[in-house]
Amino acid sequence: MNIRTSLVLLAAAGVFAQDSPPKPTIRTTVDEVVLDVVIRDKKGKPVRDVKAEDVVVMDNGVRQKITGFRLVEGQEALDNGQKVALDPLRQLRLVTLCFERLDEDSRRIARQGALDLIKDPAPNVYYGVVTIDTQLFGLQEFTRDREALKTAIEKATSGKYAIFASEAAQLRANLDRTLAGAPQGVQPGQTPDRTPTPGETSSIGSAAVEAKLAQIMTEMIAFDQTVANNESTRRSIFSLLSLVRGQSELPGRKTILYFSQGMGVPTHLDVPFRSLISAANRHNVSFYVVDARGVLTGRRNEQATRAMLEAARASAQDVTRTDGAVSKDAIRASETAENSMRQNDQLAIRDLSESTGGFLMADSNDLRKPLRQVSEEINSYYELTYNPGIENYDGTYRKTEVNVERKDIVVHSRSGYFALPVDLRGPAILPYEVPLMKALDAKPLPREVEFRASSMRFETGTAKAEGEVVIEVPLSGIEFTEDPATQMYKARLSVVSLVKDAKNEVVRKFTRDLPLAGPTTQVPQIKQGNFIYKEHWELAPGRYTVESAVIDHESGKIGAKKAAMVAPARNDGVGLSSLMVVRSYEPKALDLDPTDPFQFQGGRITPTLNPTVRAIPGAQLAMFFVVYPDPAIAEKPQAIMEYILEGKPVGRGEVPLPAADAQGRIPYVMSAPAEKMPPGNYEIRLAIKQGNSVAEERTFVSVEK
Repeated sequence: MNIRTSLVLLAAAGVFAQDSPPKPTIRTTVDEVVLDVVIRDKKGKPVRDVKAEDVVVMDNGVRQKITGFRLVEGQEALDNGQKVALDPLRQLRLVTLCFERLDEDSRRIARQGALDLIKDPAPNVYYGVVTIDTQLFGLQEFTRDREALKTAIEKATSGKYAIFASEAAQLRANLDRTLAGAPQGVQPGQTPDRTPTPGETSSIGSAAVEAKLAQIMTEMIAFDQTVANNESTRRSIFSLLSLVRGQSELPGRKTILYFSQGMGVPTHLDVPFRSLISAANRHNVSFYVVDARGVLTGRRNEQATRAMLEAARASAQDVTRTDGAVSKDAIRASETAENSMRQNDQLAIRDLSESTGGFLMADSNDLRKPLRQVSEEINSYYELTYNPGIENYDGTYRKTEVNVERKDIVVHSRSGYFALPVDLRGPAILPYEVPLMKALDAKPLPREVEFRASSMRFETGTAKAEGEVVIEVPLSGIEFTEDPATQMYKARLSVVSLVKDAKNEVVRKFTRDLPLAGPTTQVPQIKQGNFIYKEHWELAPGRYTVESAVIDHESGKIGAKKAAMVAPARNDGVGLSSLMVVRSYEPKALDLDPTDPFQFQGGRITPTLNPTVRAIPGAQLAMFFVVYPDPAIAEKPQAIMEYILEGKPVGRGEVPLPAADAQGRIPYVMSAPAEKMPPGNYEIRLAIKQGNSVAEERTFVSVEK
């Protein structure tokens, strides 16, 4: 499965910002919170004799009644003094080694630490290896094979970033083969049908376990996190969220060991960052973060100290003024002070680890001791459950706290979660998605936000159908809130799109949040642009429904639409994609995804769903399509384009097609001078002929003076 995300904002966006989402009321009566808790004494040694009556759990400041409490060790649990074998999937401990672009010294520290960790894995611990570079890349599926892991770790820390794409493609192929070759009667989502006896290894039900691990890794790396503004922190957050999402269905404790060089989270990414922590806590994923830069405490705080001094100077200048006026620097002093705290790029990774039940490893070039502690916590922890009795699932953040009423005890647990209803929670539902999901169930659908949505077809060369869901939101209809004091604006919109099959079951979910902020002088220019959101899909041939919703957070307005979609089967003969109107073309685009169909001669295509073309001087009507020649047919494909105005043919001609590219495709952009086209409604037909094979597509546009 290959899912790509592309965002295009066709206007200058400035610096991003983000606010809290609206809070609709969604009620349900069933819920349960599961917490895994690590308890140690003051010397750091595990404590294994804690009882439920010793533990105090607080949820949003209210003490909770513990409904389940047990010590989990290896492949069994100690429940009320009795040893109980865990079910096979709960026995599995998944450890994801995630390396994010490191310098030479950091790669050396990270490599040695990772190799130390895998030296002696427990029988039920499986390791996978991923990297975050221009996007999220998978390098090694979950395994206990030390040699395979060593090879993957060496690649991840080699500094040879160019190899990641090919390695990731090979991993995806291996995963596909594993899932396709699962024995009859064993599906990836199934649990092995026999509970092992104590001491028996997790090889029981190995076919199902192998398929499940392949399914999890596939889901973890399925989200391409490349964003249009190439913001590294946003890419990091959503890549890590992908890793959490992929593991959401596996019970028990999961671990992500994140090798990083720090992370600075600006204010506009606070909500996605808190959502990452909440999703990890909801799905029992703990982050252990390694600051692979080693010892550099003095350098780390230098920049933060400078920013704090700037804030202090601004405040002092304001106090010494006698005319009663307040300077702009003074107005922004508190903001400067907050930003200075964010200059310490270790704060966010410490928060990520400690809020999810892990800890930060920093200011050390020797990771052996803390990594031994990580290994202990992977295999030994307490598991407790309680029902918080939530009646109003409004998407707010609920803080959790676990304490033990004994002296000299240190507790590591999770910090909290977003209150999302069970039926919407799914694999890491984000808070901003709640009102959008609710809108898609409303009758009638809300129509307060104007947007266009469509699905465009391509071909994979396999049994699956391929295409892109495209959503286009004119920013002229989005509310921009302006602050006269700071002369800054803010705006925010979010998108959710669901693809449902004939049984009305969700088979794909696409989502994106777009916060905007910047100087108010930019607002007129931005409002002339459009937010264009694209998501790639691969589906079995059949009929589907695409449900899309957009929310304007500043106004609280929502728009929603539903449309039928057909994923056609691949037939013999020449093939043809949808015929798409082009909004813009970026030649010699950087970081092109080779699997992205929206490209032509090394440039990036941005489609538009706006059917109106202005016939002004210099205007062009450009259209994009992809031809898929049949290699079994000797003749070359021919393209015939026909223009029909108000039901009458007004133009027809052959389009010269170049030779197919290395992938056997012919992507093509053709254009016509719109200023010379008579105004009216046009149907544009495209026919591709190759031998006796014919493929046809059409689109509709309106030309206005």
